[in-house]
Amino acid sequence: MDIKEKLARLDSSSRNQSETPKQNDGWIASAESELDVKVIRDGSSFFLLKENYYPLFESENSRLIAEGTVSRKFNLIAAEQADKSFHWRKLIFIDLETTGLAGGTGTYAFLIGLGHIELDHIVVRQYLLPDFSHEWLMLKFVEQAIQSFEHLASFNGKSFDIPLINSRFILNRMIPILEDMHHVDLLHASRRIWKRRLPACDLQTLESHILDYQRVGDIPGELIPQLYFEFIRKREAFMMADVLEHNFHDIVNLVLLSLKISAIAESPLEQLHFAQDQYSLAHHYFQNNHFEEAIPLLESILNRTESDRELTLSAFFLSALIFKKLKKSDASKKHLWELLNRQYHHPKVIEELAKFYEHEDKDYATAIQIVEKGLKYLETLQQLESNSDGLKYMPLLRHRLNRLRRKSVRNSLIAGKKEAEGQNSTVTPI
Repeated sequence: MDIKEKLARLDSSSRNQSETPKQNDGWIASAESELDVKVIRDGSSFFLLKENYYPLFESENSRLIAEGTVSRKFNLIAAEQADKSFHWRKLIFIDLETTGLAGGTGTYAFLIGLGHIELDHIVVRQYLLPDFSHEWLMLKFVEQAIQSFEHLASFNGKSFDIPLINSRFILNRMIPILEDMHHVDLLHASRRIWKRRLPACDLQTLESHILDYQRVGDIPGELIPQLYFEFIRKREAFMMADVLEHNFHDIVNLVLLSLKISAIAESPLEQLHFAQDQYSLAHHYFQNNHFEEAIPLLESILNRTESDRELTLSAFFLSALIFKKLKKSDASKKHLWELLNRQYHHPKVIEELAKFYEHEDKDYATAIQIVEKGLKYLETLQQLESNSDGLKYMPLLRHRLNRLRRKSVRNSLIAGKKEAEGQNSTVTPI
């Protein structure tokens, strides 16, 4: 089959699909009753709209909504624009169900779920595409809904949902309005807190471990595209019931997850009970230069009577780096010495501690002793584990040791010269 025949077949298939609703209008009435949806029409085009609600007054973090504004601390975790605060009711949550995961112009968002907070409940509106030829109308109403909000939240939306829906806008000759919205991707925020403890940070895992919510009878995500194509072919409304339910819970749990992360941002020590989570968040704060926010989390780990040794050592080292950034040399050196006293001779610890004595204290003798201790550890490690990753630091420490020895010798020569000059300048009275 040549390319012309393939295009003709695709064109014929598209015409048949677009004609199906006209030929079988009975299924639309069935969908209205079975799925509890409204039919939104414009001429010969239409789509299905479902509206549902979820109460928030039972949520443990619902008090945050009453405060109105999402604080700067939430953005320290969840967004790149850390100094930008916004109102909860100006935030819209989005989740797509698509015909595939490949993206590109051949992938359609056949179900667009939008959620927002009103008073003490979540409003979820779901826009269901009955046929590809009606996509423009559905996107037009989605655009109108989104324009009422200033901020956007999604789960992995930066990588998938938003680029996909923007491409659908462009292909329908519409302005991709989501490009310029302040966007909170809750996948990245979740990883910044729970990546060290949880087996994964997908939404279902977070629901189970963080929100304490278990889905019952939920449809597997990989089956959703197949069900949609069957729905288009057979026009049996019940096929979309489980898909709409799945998407509804995705939106609701996005809202609940954002409230949980906001509560963590406000009171991290009250909300985070696992040392792994505290360290992950502290490390995120450190990477983004929010040092003061990281210190209490690390102190909590170091004050635990029972804690994982590796995590405790990591907390000591991260604390040392933070105090160094804050120009608190004594505190930084204290934590580095604590690591050496605990027999943790990682080359990075050796290097940081040697730098203090070399550059600040000009105590080359102590710096030499520290580097020699680190090299001795690496030489022992080389005998026990010749492929260890830590051995790559050996040339660096040897280079540092040689430089320190040269400085020490030069410093001794200068001191001796000054002493001799002082003695020669002394005049003995006659």
